[in-house]
Amino acid sequence: MSDSAWRQTTKDPSTYANTQDLVVKHMTFDWRADFDLKELQGSVVLKADVLQKTDKIVLDTRDLRIHSVSVNGASSKFELGDSSAAFGAALTISPPSPLEPGTAATIEITYQTSPSCTALCWLPKEQTDGCTQPYLFSQCQAIHARSLFPCQDTPGVKSTYSATVTAPKALRVLMSALIKEDKEEGESRIVSFNQPVPIPSYLLAIVVGDLKKVDISDRVAIWSEPSVVDRAAFDFSETDQFVKTGEELVGPYEWTRYDVVCLPGSFPYGGMENPCLTFVTPSLLTGDKSLADVICHEVSHSWTGNLVSPQTWEDFYLNEGFTMFLQRKIMSRIHGKDYFDFDAICGWDVLKKSVDLFGPEHPYTCLRPNLNNVDPDDAFSSVPYEKGFNLVCHLQNVVGDEEAFEKWLFDYIQTFKNQSITSNEMVNHLVTYFSKDGRHVDFSSVNWKAWFDQPGMPPVIPDFKSDLIDQCVTLAEKWTSGSSSFAADDIKGWTTGQICYFLVRVPHEKLTPDLLTEMDRVYKFNSSTNSEILFLWLQKCIKVGWTGHEEVLKSFLRRIGRMKFTRPLYRDLKSQDPEFAKALFLENKHRYHSICQKMVGSDLGIEQ
Repeated sequence: MSDSAWRQTTKDPSTYANTQDLVVKHMTFDWRADFDLKELQGSVVLKADVLQKTDKIVLDTRDLRIHSVSVNGASSKFELGDSSAAFGAALTISPPSPLEPGTAATIEITYQTSPSCTALCWLPKEQTDGCTQPYLFSQCQAIHARSLFPCQDTPGVKSTYSATVTAPKALRVLMSALIKEDKEEGESRIVSFNQPVPIPSYLLAIVVGDLKKVDISDRVAIWSEPSVVDRAAFDFSETDQFVKTGEELVGPYEWTRYDVVCLPGSFPYGGMENPCLTFVTPSLLTGDKSLADVICHEVSHSWTGNLVSPQTWEDFYLNEGFTMFLQRKIMSRIHGKDYFDFDAICGWDVLKKSVDLFGPEHPYTCLRPNLNNVDPDDAFSSVPYEKGFNLVCHLQNVVGDEEAFEKWLFDYIQTFKNQSITSNEMVNHLVTYFSKDGRHVDFSSVNWKAWFDQPGMPPVIPDFKSDLIDQCVTLAEKWTSGSSSFAADDIKGWTTGQICYFLVRVPHEKLTPDLLTEMDRVYKFNSSTNSEILFLWLQKCIKVGWTGHEEVLKSFLRRIGRMKFTRPLYRDLKSQDPEFAKALFLENKHRYHSICQKMVGSDLGIEQ
């Protein structure tokens, strides 16, 4: 196999850092959380291995106020470069003398974040569920860690870290690490942490708030506000089962604890796989555990993404595509074989929507998009998830033996754990593994260049089959065929996935406001407490022009800042009534995370 079979990435285009000269191996933080100023104040010490002689250290920053810098104990000159909206500013440090290869460098930086820090969301108490205490949480993926601390902000560099955080005594402090000590001094709480497993910068996380814990098992706890935590503990009670099943498939869980914190509604994603402390949206809470697959997805990241990471954001599918595959493997072992194909078919439809939205020739629909001068957030979509998943499935089909492929996946994780890799390394490992010990699988039929570099839908159409899908399609066709015989029993016993697929398969072009009135009378979608169902229902209502949903829509967009829901709903509103869409967004904008503000604002053509 030729290394030039597809476009190669030699350096992460999203970082200023001179990682070819030195790499950070450990970070030590000392922070104070100031809720009045909306700042973290303190210092970071970076311990780096020097790879080749250099007279400068270049780090990523965004909107940080740097007070002082020392290298190996000696005060050092530093300069912040011109700032880019997407990438921030390069911090160039000049050590008193050149750094020699084979040595270690200790870089200490005192600084503070700014209120505009894109990694941090500071909530007043009124925007929390309990309305009693302020709240802070972070979101560093993809390249927002640089607004939290000076760093080599690339998934290609992994380091361990320790931290000490001081916050108001009434609040709990958690990080993507293990708690070493939690003590009170006067009016302050001081908590120290240690993360012994190396992680990329985007996996550093912090949350400070009025938090209560419910233990699920010896290694799993659910955290949330007191008014929410019991509901979250119920809906996420299967978490340890997901971890155990993952261990059966890909090896030991390396992170000691798997805690989950259910955040306020402004969290912009369904979940974030921060090691030791997964963040999730409260939109997963249904009272019936039906959206726990998101927890399973984040659990799966403990191996694919966190343990084995991509070298650059251009290889993001190595993170998300492999995680979708592992998630569906875990869920099918727990809920039955049909789950895998059913969810894969649903995922194919999600992928098609993303490709249609971008356009089939758009470079962001490539599995490995060229991100030169591109903010990775702008390229974010279901493409690395579902197109990546379909690549992994195709490779399993080429192998022709599910059990043999699972053994390769196990070996792949164990071979590359604690590393960041490229597509080339993944492919070479796959081909090499199946060329020895009598395995002899021929991968010459795999068009790697088409999979990696060709825009649009995957070059190979999968052959997934599910009886559950057929039931959804039959009911969807009935609603647009003129039938008037419908009852609540039509969907009795259906999973959330089936109801969602039914809504996806009913074409809005064939619906009328009267039909939606009848559908709501029969199925009560307008009063659904399931966010996935309600989201798809609201999309139908907007596109058909049914006015019975308007107050429900306004409430939904006030409560939930998850971009999976907010971006499509505002786009749909824009297509029907652009001024109303903009007015509603501006009314709710302060409730959303800065990432959501940026992306929805861009969708609506509002200058930030």
